[in-house]
Amino acid sequence: WIPGASTVMMTFLAVLAYSMVLGDTFSALFKTIGMSVSREVAMIGLTLTVILPLCLLKNLSSLAPFSLAGIAAMLYMAGAMAIRCFDGSYASADSGFASDVAESLRPSFGTKGASAVFSSNAFILICMLGTAFMAHFNAPAFYLELENNTLARWNTVVATSFTISILFFIGIAVMGFATFGGASNGFILNNYSTKDTLMGISRAAVAFALIFT
Repeated sequence: WIPGASTVMMTFLAVLAYSMVLGDTFSALFKTIGMSVSREVAMIGLTLTVILPLCLLKNLSSLAPFSLAGIAAMLYMAGAMAIRCFDGSYASADSGFASDVAESLRPSFGTKGASAVFSSNAFILICMLGTAFMAHFNAPAFYLELENNTLARWNTVVATSFTISILFFIGIAVMGFATFGGASNGFILNNYSTKDTLMGISRAAVAFALIFT
């Protein structure tokens, strides 16, 4: 019963984490259009009106066409973050878009350099890395659905997909930290101004990817 209980607990916490991200995302999206909606209200409303109906579907094949759209949405977010990283919109904590966000989310850079990796705060990063690849419980289904599912082809698929994912995550982490430094939020889109249209679209894109893919 221990493996079963562990799987249930892990997937529950994963779903909770995704719900928190969606709550933050939709709260910021509502703020973009001038509405003040708390994260809790956004989470509950989204769960009851969108996520619950999706969970009650007996067959998720109808969502298959959205997979590529979800990948495109994440690529758009990465591109938008790259633009904001290099165009200097958040270069100063007291001007531009940065002046519109909470002080704790404005760019902040210290002097510790690489030695900061030995800080106890590094365990937060380790925790995030440990939950970055939460797809292993789907591995049997993916393997069975793989065309000509030999072990060699499966290993190629896993190695390729994980390599691409790792590089993508590294790129996002680097651009986020290069833009906001020590003020980088666990959900990096929270650092961007709700008046920043480019990043507002990114929030919508991430929400779409999380819900439908």
